[in-house]
Amino acid sequence: MTYNNQRIAASSGSTERDKLPIRGFLFAALWGLPMGLWLLLFFVVPFLLLFLISFWRVENFQLSAVYNLKNWHDVLTIPFFRVGYYRTFLYACLATVLSVLLAFPLAYTLSFKLSSSARRLCLLLLIIPFFTSYLTRAYSWQVILADNGLVNSALVLLGLQPVHILNTPVATIIGYLTYLLPLVSLLLLASLDHIDRTLIEAAHNLGLGRLGCIFRVVVPAGRVGIVFAATFAFIISFGDFVAPSILGGGNPPTLSILIIDTVKSASDWPSAATVAGVMIFTLLAVSLLSFKVAFKGRA
Repeated sequence: MTYNNQRIAASSGSTERDKLPIRGFLFAALWGLPMGLWLLLFFVVPFLLLFLISFWRVENFQLSAVYNLKNWHDVLTIPFFRVGYYRTFLYACLATVLSVLLAFPLAYTLSFKLSSSARRLCLLLLIIPFFTSYLTRAYSWQVILADNGLVNSALVLLGLQPVHILNTPVATIIGYLTYLLPLVSLLLLASLDHIDRTLIEAAHNLGLGRLGCIFRVVVPAGRVGIVFAATFAFIISFGDFVAPSILGGGNPPTLSILIIDTVKSASDWPSAATVAGVMIFTLLAVSLLSFKVAFKGRA
């Protein structure tokens, strides 16, 4: 009798344990439902509509639901679009590398070197740029980088020749960094703050120098945060319209400018949707690759 009671109790206990994962799944699904609906309504559905329109065409300045691959063929084969894609990708890669290289020393200093009061002040200074519009900051750079702007005025005062910066790729990269540096610095800081300080102490005790400790301990330990920060920088700069149009002059154009020009010049929404689709697929591929790099070697 005692043996049977033990079997019944064990079976009932296993039944309760089997119900726990189901309850946990239902609880997570309930809390994740609002975000799932948000992504479905404002990302998945618009993307599907965008992808659908990319197969249409314009006839007599009117959209015609005639499905063909002409728009995709044009975007992938016409040199003008391909060069615009390579240019946009190169600008985004350059802005990503520069933003991470410039933001990492700042994040490292904030995380490991500064006192609490100085750290709070620097955090405030990093957040303040977001109080103003990115568009306003871009127009401010026009005043600084113009031919008669602050930079060239300072060069003339120093007896140097003025340089042409505005409406060049250099000005475009400066615009990207204006937006990216505070954001990338905050993301890197959040990652470096979670590094175990005992690893740093152990590395120093084993005779590892300061630079060796950074490259052999800090960077590998903060790899996930560094990759995510770089991914955010690439996504933002790859799709940005403000910097290449206001500071870069829109010529030569990036993909975001090509979308605007395609719609404005001929109301060619299918071609614009195709360019946008190419951008989205590129960002998805880069994001998947970054996830693979970030979690490489982890279970």
